[in-house]
Amino acid sequence: MSTDDRIKRLNTAMLSTELDAYLALTTSDIRWLTGFSKVFDEEKAHALLVTSTRLKADPQRLLHTDMRYSGSIRPQSSGVLEVLDDERKPHSQFLVEQLEALLAKASTHTETLRIGVEAEMPLNAYRALDKSLADAGFSAYELVELPGFIQNLRAIKDPEEIASIKAAQSITDAGFLHLLEYIKPGLSEFEVAVELEFYLRRMGSEGVAFGAIVGSGPNGANPHAVPGDRQIQRGDLIVLDFGAKLDDYRSDMTRTVAVGPASERQRQIYGTVLQAQLTALEMMKAGLACVKPFDRVNEIFAEQGFGNLEHGLGHGVGIDIHEAPVLASKAEGDLAVGHVVTVEPGIYIAGYAGVRIEDFGAVTAEGFDNFTASTKELIEI
Repeated sequence: MSTDDRIKRLNTAMLSTELDAYLALTTSDIRWLTGFSKVFDEEKAHALLVTSTRLKADPQRLLHTDMRYSGSIRPQSSGVLEVLDDERKPHSQFLVEQLEALLAKASTHTETLRIGVEAEMPLNAYRALDKSLADAGFSAYELVELPGFIQNLRAIKDPEEIASIKAAQSITDAGFLHLLEYIKPGLSEFEVAVELEFYLRRMGSEGVAFGAIVGSGPNGANPHAVPGDRQIQRGDLIVLDFGAKLDDYRSDMTRTVAVGPASERQRQIYGTVLQAQLTALEMMKAGLACVKPFDRVNEIFAEQGFGNLEHGLGHGVGIDIHEAPVLASKAEGDLAVGHVVTVEPGIYIAGYAGVRIEDFGAVTAEGFDNFTASTKELIEI
């Protein structure tokens, strides 16, 4: 799917909501709508105004950024952007200037100007935009707050996106094999996390997909354990949750390994999580209600004498590590072809250990294309 196709999809959504324009401030949304690669970082320095065919015959993309990024954007902008502005000024001023220029040419537009904005937009930015429009003399306008407007479009991945995600997962699988050779008693969780990040980068990753989780022994009972000074000990289970990043797209995988021979109790916990994950993976296909795999995992946990899954079963992965859709207790909607989601059940016993096993892949009409190649056998290091 080209970025022009993405704009067409957005235009269809805008028309259904009767929008003349949409202002994107979320960097991941701007990356998706423009296709610009190796440009954006964590700083929120950009605003993309997209017009619909209600305002202009052809949808347009008008980007406000600054000189720190415009040099990287300009070579990629031909045929994508109608306007690239890196002048130092508020985004709200940029929007007013562009709308004034567009309306001057759209003499037939007499209705209230409807501008879509992110529901998550900071309040100060919303107020600045509203004030700028009013001060500029726009008497008939409406700012329409839309939660997850572009995120919902991004949930369906195209073949190019899937190729980038698969390539990132190949690096992640290599990282797991490296850790199996590296981990030993006496190393700290932090040392393992640092070694992992260096290795992923050496293998071509643009960075880590997120801060790696290395939870050993009782720390593994914390689903988002931050790697610390605790030294790995013989008899530990270690939860390893990490991913690579390639072409701005991310991967996500969790494996749990034993240091030394696993105990019978550890094997029971691991076996229950593995059974639940394999069952959920078998269910995955287009048309399945997003809540169903979560419910089935909890049934399996209950059958084996464990409590409910304490977090969501899965989430979308793409430019961001957490995207739509979600597989959770109150999840709405159905899985669709092109959704890329994780399946990650876990059991956590406070003061003792945790076990989580996570794969991810693409939903198809027939089932699930699992991108994760790493073994799910209980490895004893």
